[in-house]
Amino acid sequence: MSRYYSDNMCGRFSQGEPSHQISDYFGAYPDEDLPAGLYNVPPTETIRLVVQREDQRRLIAARWGFRPFWADDERKRSAQTWINARSETAWDSPVFGRSLRSRRCIVPADAFYEWDRTATPRQPYAIGAAEEGEMLALAGIWSPIHGEAPTAAIMTTSPNDLLASVHNRMPVILDRDALEVWLDPEADLGHVQSLLRPAPAAALRMWPVGTAVNKVAADGPELLRPIELAPPPSAPAGRVGGLACAPGARIHDVGRRTAQNVRPLHPIVGTAPPRRS
Repeated sequence: MSRYYSDNMCGRFSQGEPSHQISDYFGAYPDEDLPAGLYNVPPTETIRLVVQREDQRRLIAARWGFRPFWADDERKRSAQTWINARSETAWDSPVFGRSLRSRRCIVPADAFYEWDRTATPRQPYAIGAAEEGEMLALAGIWSPIHGEAPTAAIMTTSPNDLLASVHNRMPVILDRDALEVWLDPEADLGHVQSLLRPAPAAALRMWPVGTAVNKVAADGPELLRPIELAPPPSAPAGRVGGLACAPGARIHDVGRRTAQNVRPLHPIVGTAPPRRS
């Protein structure tokens, strides 16, 4: 059994939208045989990525657990894979450096999950886009593997004011204007480096969800359904459900796209590729 490595950030996320909606949203042509959506994606699962191939965006399937190009050689293959890559050190890493320079991707997500470890038991939260109808574009890198599905990792950075409430890292989240540069393998690397920063706290919102998401086998849109938390009896001012409310943080008690709260996505590009029949 393979082992995976992470910096304990972004170890679970939701990618529940159908492939045709993700394809339309990001203006990407879908490959055949894409996996079904999951609302509780664990490490080593097959996920969907947006990549740039020549002059065309593609929606492809990949395994979440990065394996570098040199591990394609059976003699060098390691059982270890990586689900996250630290943006501060990835450039010089023999594992991540080559892909960060030329094989960048977008990991579409409805939301990602984090746990408040100060609560007993640990309280899960979902973090999604503040604006209704928006998906998260998580910055990723990918690696082709001969005879197998490509592999991928999610880039991480220091947290913004919202995520600092629950963790000392957060995934790199790209805004609309950054997508073209991030996907372009010929882009100026200085420009690419400038994208590896925390997303503004105001661009995100966070809401408590039920503990069913703690189980890797759990799935379904109900996992994103918000719950109400009773404040601790002695909770000091400036704390919600045990979380410190930093300036600019947006801790909401309503979710984005739950089973009873589904809103249309807002495509990023004006013209989506034709759907395959």
